[in-house]
Parts: sequence; C-alpha cells; structure tokens
Amino acid sequence: MSQRPADTPEQAREAATDPQAQQILQLQSALQRAQATNQELALIADRVTDAILMCDARRCITWVNPAFTRMTGFTLTECHGQLPEELLSGPQTDPATIARINQSLSHGQGLDKLTVCHHRKDGEAFWVARSVHPIQGADGEIHRYIEVLTDLGDRRRAEAEHDRRLETEIALATRTEFLSRLSHGMRAPLNAILGFTQLLEMTAAANMDDTTRRHLSHLHAAGHQLLHLLDQALDYTQLEAAPVRPRTQRVELSALLKDVSAAVDEEARQRRITVVLDSQSPAVWADGQHTRAILLNLLRNAIQFSAPGSTVWLVGKVSPDSQEGIVEVRDQGFGISADDLPRLFQPFTRLANAPEAGGAGNGLGLAISQRLAELMHGRIAVSSTLGHGSVFSLHLPLAETQTGRAATRKPSPTVVLPALRVVHVEDNALNRSLVEALFAPYPQVRLHAAETAAEGATLIESVQPDVALIDIGLPDGSGLDLCRRLSQQPAHKRVQWIALSGDALPEHIARALQTGFHHYLVKPLQIQRLLDILAHLPDGQSPPTR
Repeated sequence: MSQRPADTPEQAREAATDPQAQQILQLQSALQRAQATNQELALIADRVTDAILMCDARRCITWVNPAFTRMTGFTLTECHGQLPEELLSGPQTDPATIARINQSLSHGQGLDKLTVCHHRKDGEAFWVARSVHPIQGADGEIHRYIEVLTDLGDRRRAEAEHDRRLETEIALATRTEFLSRLSHGMRAPLNAILGFTQLLEMTAAANMDDTTRRHLSHLHAAGHQLLHLLDQALDYTQLEAAPVRPRTQRVELSALLKDVSAAVDEEARQRRITVVLDSQSPAVWADGQHTRAILLNLLRNAIQFSAPGSTVWLVGKVSPDSQEGIVEVRDQGFGISADDLPRLFQPFTRLANAPEAGGAGNGLGLAISQRLAELMHGRIAVSSTLGHGSVFSLHLPLAETQTGRAATRKPSPTVVLPALRVVHVEDNALNRSLVEALFAPYPQVRLHAAETAAEGATLIESVQPDVALIDIGLPDGSGLDLCRRLSQQPAHKRVQWIALSGDALPEHIARALQTGFHHYLVKPLQIQRLLDILAHLPDGQSPPTR
C-alpha cells in the first residue's frame, strides 16, 4: 500500500485557511481537553475517601468509585442497577430517614449531609453523612443523581469518647463534692471526740483505773480509724479526679526503710511481731513522701494480718535486669487465695477469707498505694499462698547513683506557750469547748470566743490578738472573707491567722493559704501541732503550712 505523501508547506497553509479543517482541529483539541479532564476526574474519584455513586433517572446505581467499595464492601458489579436504599438499608436504618430522602427527591429537591445509619455487605452498621444532588438535562428533567457518602465513624467514636469522659468527669466531681461535704460534716463531731480524749489522756490518765484507761484508748483508736477512712476516701477521689504530680528525686531506700521500720516499731511490739530489716537497699527515682506512705501501708498490713510471735521481713534489692529497685514486705500471715488476687487492688475490696483483726482496713489502702506507685512509673506486685503468707513488692525505677541520707527524727520538746491573746471564731459549741479546755492549763493565754464572722471581726478589732483561730464555714459568712478583709489592715499585720476546717481538699487548703492564713489545720484538731505552732510563733509572718 502506497503511503500518502506528506503535506507540503503550501498544502499546510491552505489547510490552515480552510474553515472545515480549522473546525476539525478545534474538535480534536476539545476532545483532548475532555479526555484530560476525564482522566483527572477519574483520578480524583479513585483517590477521595468519600464514597461517590452515580444513579440514573430511576435512581438505580450506574457507577461507584473505589471508596464506595471500601466503605460498603459492594463492588460495582454487585450494586449496578440497584436502588441505594434497598442495597444499604438494614435493621438499624431509620425508616423515617429513608422516607424523608425519598420525599425530598420526589419533589426534585436534593439533600445535604443528612446523617443516616446504613449497613455494609457483611451486615455491620455504619453511620454516614449522605448528600444527594439531582442533575437536570437540557429539557429541565432530572436525568441522573450524584450521591456522596461521608463516613462518620471516627467522628461518632470521638463524640462518644467525649461524652464518656464528660460523664466520668461529672461523676468524679459529684463524688468529690459529696465526700468533701461528708468529710466536713463528720470532722466536727470527730474533732470533739478526739480532742477531748487527747485532753483526758494528757491531764487525767494518772487518776484513771486500768479499765477506764483501756476504754479511753479504744475510743481514741476508733476515732482515729474513722478519721483515717475519711482521709483515704478523699485521697483516692483526688487521685482519680486530678492525679498529683510526684516530686521525683533520688531516694536512698536504705535510710527510708529504717525510718519506716522505726515508725511501726510500737505497733509491731504490741502485736509481738518481729520486723527484720535488710537496709542494704538501692537508690530509686521516686517521690520520697509517696514511697514512705506506700511502704508504711504494706508493712502495717503485714503486721496486722500476721499471727502473734511471727516475723515480717522488709527487704530491699535490685531487680535481675538492674532496671528496678524492689522493696519486698514478706509476712507469715494467712495468705491470699488465687481467686482474690485479681481483686486485691480494687477500692473497698475486703477479702472473704481474711480473718477478723482489730483495726481492719477499709479496702482503700492498697488501691491508693498502687495508684501512687503508678504515678511514679512503678507498680506493686503480690505473690501469696493460702496459709503460707504473702509477699508484696514495690517496684520503682532504679537511680543511677545513691545520694543523701534521711534526716533522723527528733522528739518534740515539752510545749511551753508564751503570753498570748487568742480570738477563736467557731459556731460549733463542742469545738469551742475543746479549745477552751486546751488552753485551760495555760493561764498566760487569754482566750476570746465568737460564734459568727461578725462577732469575730468585732473581737479582733477590739482585742488586737496575737493569734486568730478561724473556722472556715461560719453561719453568716466565710472565714476566708474574714481573713481577707482584716489581714490586709495595718493594725492586724502581726496577727497569726490559723484556719480550722473540716475541709481537707488540697485546692481549698491552697485557696485559704493564698487568702492570708499562715496555717491550715484540718479537723479533728491536731492539738500537739497547734501547740507547737503557738510555742514557736515568729516575730513576723511565718511561711504558709498545712
């Protein structure tokens, strides 16, 4: 076959001036642009994450993009010619929503991002925002529909998680507020119970017979047990609601274990328990105060649930991989069954097979200790055999070097008070009587009492006291307002402002200290602590303390 000779330059110029040839060139150019556009649209349709459907005038599916198949599991072959509602509806699809879609489309109206639940090919429900756009032809009739399905799974999961967290925060806030009010209400009578028993032990114990002295001791122990329960409940709630930030540093366990062992010496001696200490312990990276609290709880539990005459071991060592410092508390107690071990660190859990013991715990100590250990990037592990004792081990990150020694505690000296003018503002009569009885042996202390904030302000203005003991919750106002108003006045700059309250929440204590109080004493009143504060009053303002 002979080839057509190439156009000569003259022929090309003639073709360029021919109207028909120019039209052909324009059509070819338009076709090329259309093909390029179609390729770009196909690429976009393939890459978008939203599912796209093309439907004919009867709303039967004619084309779907790959995202539709990924979202629903249906291929183009499987869904071609079917109505979207028949293909995707299932048990969780709302019939009213489908009716709304059909009604809108029957009137030629489109839909924009209507939330609806559909079902995949495997029957799993999924939520989408569905948009349907009718496309009209030149004759004004609807010839096709374009639908877009946007997956709402991630958004709905995020909303559900947000709702769950919000409900949890509300529950925690409600629980914290309830415990705060409960604590405040219970501390007032506890203040009287423990305060007067302390005074009796300090002033009248020598004149009591053994039976009365023993009854008084039981009363004092029961009051402290109830106070301990209140404190632990508040501590646990605070840890759950707003975890504290541990002040981690290198802690020399050797010194800390000696301190902990000395702190339980009297308890162990009373129960005839021998505590064996291995003080050759590593240094760990931890909060010293939290670590001490954990070890005291574990050691006291071991002493409490050990038979008289048995031994408890307190041992520090390094883990086999040299990454952790471990303190083991081993006892010869009744042991823990395998069924009870998973529940051991849950709050308010009491073991069914635990023997009755005086001062038995309330199921919060281990839960709090485990949470504190976790905040220090540690943990508490336990191994036990029923009838053969238990081993509780505290694991903490090992420090690189060992530094420092814990300070040795010194006994408090005998309390001698200077001459003082004291104003006590308290609406509870029992609490006023307690403070009166406290200062009765000190004739150099002149006590003035008031029941309301107004009476207290008048007394402070007239007496010009050295010390103001202020209850926070007063019937006619807050002790915070009283302190804030008067402590800034030049006439009262030298007054030592001491808050007395049954509210033990840390944020409320911090607020009181920021208001102007120098000290914050939580009821039941710690008599020895108050006496120590008064015995060492500085010439100027003292730093705030709890």
